[in-house]
Amino acid sequence: MGWYCLVPLHHRRRSSSMDGLLKRRRWWGSQLWQNPFFALAMLTVFGAVGYRLVEPSYSWADAFWMVVITLTTVGYGEVHTLGSGGRLVTVLLLAGGIFVVQLAVQSFLQLSNSGYLRRLRLRRERAMLDAIEDHVIICGYGRMGQEVAACMGSEGVPLLVIDQQAQRTAQAMDDGFYGITGDASLDDVLRKAGVERARSLVAALGTDADNVYVVLSAKALAPQIQMIARADSQEAGNKLLRAGADDVVSPFVAGGRALASKALHPEAVSFMEILARTKYQIERIQLTTNQDEFGQLPGRSLAEIQLGSRSGALVLAISSSRGVQVNPGGQTVLHPGDQLILLGSRQQHRAAEALLGLATAHVQILEDPMDLHLRG
Repeated sequence: MGWYCLVPLHHRRRSSSMDGLLKRRRWWGSQLWQNPFFALAMLTVFGAVGYRLVEPSYSWADAFWMVVITLTTVGYGEVHTLGSGGRLVTVLLLAGGIFVVQLAVQSFLQLSNSGYLRRLRLRRERAMLDAIEDHVIICGYGRMGQEVAACMGSEGVPLLVIDQQAQRTAQAMDDGFYGITGDASLDDVLRKAGVERARSLVAALGTDADNVYVVLSAKALAPQIQMIARADSQEAGNKLLRAGADDVVSPFVAGGRALASKALHPEAVSFMEILARTKYQIERIQLTTNQDEFGQLPGRSLAEIQLGSRSGALVLAISSSRGVQVNPGGQTVLHPGDQLILLGSRQQHRAAEALLGLATAHVQILEDPMDLHLRG
């Protein structure tokens, strides 16, 4: 048979109440010594009470005012001349103020060392990234990435930059863009950048292999996103297109074509540069050579189709084996295989393509003056 210690019920209740009292005292002490704002509030209250007790001529407003000008050391004069008791309270307040300042510095250092400030910053950044949508993701903030960001930023497009180098990410944030430091080919990084909510992605990393990985990862996470990738070679460009890129740009090919365009067609280059700063684009629509599909047109002439009036797009020229007709009139008749050159916004181009329907064989946006060369 075991031995049991029987404690009266009222003793157990008294013991539990004592434990609660001790816990409250420990909490009070921890608040006083660990929270500088709490310590400052207590110091202010005790200082005002001290002035009120030792200086009978002081009202409560005078007492609190003396505490404020003493702790802040603004140098204002005394409300009333202080006696020895009031001066003692002032000395204690100054000593307590120094203690509270030291306590505040220690608390700040503890927060910094514990990672609280970093977690707070990451939480704020996470909230900002979760709120961004319909943005453009730029992978790589080298010279090409910076140029892309500068051009898009001038149009007011929200941009988010991903780069493995923290220095480049910091530079992008200094330039006014969102930034994430990480590998853009990783799914977690792309999800953090909101690839599912983005309108397009620009892969401008330094190597073709990195850009291929980025395109593959982004296409798997967001099949609907428009992707433009940089390629240093024709072979890499073909691989990027097979990986899912909508368009591929080679800096060497683009640079060579720009030099040739400026040498051969300087006026066209100036026009295209002006057009690039607007919402309008030049589009080439290749009509089908299939007679059945071409027969689905609502008419044969531009007036019968009402291409300009119903879509809003301007027909600049029509190119065919018969020659090039610039600024065609409404009586101009379309034939299978013709090329229509239209000027308009993206919505106007979509409306024109819808009017042409099955008669449309191929559509191309012209951004290079060399592409304006028409047969004839």
